[in-house]
Amino acid sequence: MALVVVGAILFVAGTAGAFFAARRRDGVPAAGWYPDPSTRAARQRFWDSRAWTSQVADGGPAAAPGRHFRGRFWGPWAWYLLGGVVVLMAGSVLYQSTGNIHVMALASLLGMGGVCWAFYGFVDRQLALHDVVRPVTVLAVVVGTSGAVILIAANINSWIINSDGIAAATAWVGVVEEGTKLLVPLLLFALGRYRDPRAGIAVGLASGFGFAITETTQYAYATATASGPNFCGTGVVEATPSAVVQEQIFRVFTVSPLHWLWTGLAAAIAWRLWHLYGGRGTWGALGGIALVMVVHSLNDSSATAFCDNPAASTGAVVLRWVLLVVMYVVFRAWARKSVPASLVGVVSRGWVPRRLPRSRGL
Repeated sequence: MALVVVGAILFVAGTAGAFFAARRRDGVPAAGWYPDPSTRAARQRFWDSRAWTSQVADGGPAAAPGRHFRGRFWGPWAWYLLGGVVVLMAGSVLYQSTGNIHVMALASLLGMGGVCWAFYGFVDRQLALHDVVRPVTVLAVVVGTSGAVILIAANINSWIINSDGIAAATAWVGVVEEGTKLLVPLLLFALGRYRDPRAGIAVGLASGFGFAITETTQYAYATATASGPNFCGTGVVEATPSAVVQEQIFRVFTVSPLHWLWTGLAAAIAWRLWHLYGGRGTWGALGGIALVMVVHSLNDSSATAFCDNPAASTGAVVLRWVLLVVMYVVFRAWARKSVPASLVGVVSRGWVPRRLPRSRGL
């Protein structure tokens, strides 16, 4: 009961904080015709102050192609990543020497927070998210989603596991967890806040961070106190300090990044379509969200689907690493459609907008 109250307080406080932290700002850069970033030809494309539109016109200078791994690729985000790694490693060593699980939980929370902020800082350098979202908004959405996880996802997942077993829970996990993560961003959108496509990406990532930080911290305690059979029922769960550390490090750098990539991708698709096409973009937005839910469920289901086939189980683990790379590439493909005109040619070449819609301008 106490956790429910805590979850409710965090959800309301975080959502309200994000709502009131919003500020009316003119689109950045201002609406106008700019060199079309999706082609090397001498063509212009209209930026409506929030997104690239389908309006194009021949003439004008060609857009700069961008650079490889120079320009805005490296930045302060690398130091946040290093800080997160150092905290996680130091906490792991201290936990193994003391056996105090609170140390590992705190290291997981702070380390996961550092890794999340590093990724946000990296994306911010490519999209200038600070033009549309304040850092306090990111924190508020993290808090609000953390409350939603405690209040909704954790309870629904537990109910499904207790009622129908772990296999059913992994089959439904995409719907449950992605629905929970999108709750705060969609509620803010419905209230008229953060409707800029770049703002959608920012709050989508922040919501994924909130989920990842909360789940990773919870798993520190859950893994340390685990007993009984593993997911496949083929062995006993290890709860030694070294096993806990190994599981937490694996979760921070492989499992958790998928959470913010999935939600960031769903928001990148939905917010862009709603901005450009209004209600006509709803089916596409819902399709993107549904696709993310399905991929999420398939990923988690792979943990129990090959229990009787060790070779296939090992292959599934390898595929999860591949999925992490694929999800980053897909997320980038959608997010870079919102790179503002002022950064075209400055960001790394992989972040230059491509495959933009095309119709002849006036």
